[in-house]
Amino acid sequence: MPKVKVTSTELLDKEISRLKKRSRALENELGDRVSYFKGNYGKMALNSVIPGSAKHSGVMGMAGRIAKIAWQSGKFKSFTTSALMTALEFAGVRMGINLFDKFRKSRSKKKKKARATAENDED
Repeated sequence: MPKVKVTSTELLDKEISRLKKRSRALENELGDRVSYFKGNYGKMALNSVIPGSAKHSGVMGMAGRIAKIAWQSGKFKSFTTSALMTALEFAGVRMGINLFDKFRKSRSKKKKKARATAENDED
């Protein structure tokens, strides 16, 4: 883009019209680029979040890369570990409650049976 020394209003008008044409050409070029990117928008967005994910579009590969990136994060690793421990504690407590309940029911059944046999023996 050559620099033009404006010395008269006539040259100023020519320069203004040249710059307007240039701006229209740049707008058209930008519009062409935007329409090109509309087709690739999903891949671009995913690639901006997870670099290199658009190359390998397999779902399992992408999920593996996401898991790998997330596991390398210390915060995610501690969150996952604490969530897993909470789930295991919940399952353990639930299992313990079920075992205790089963034990208590079997004892009460044995006591009822013993009472019933004792009452039958007394008759």
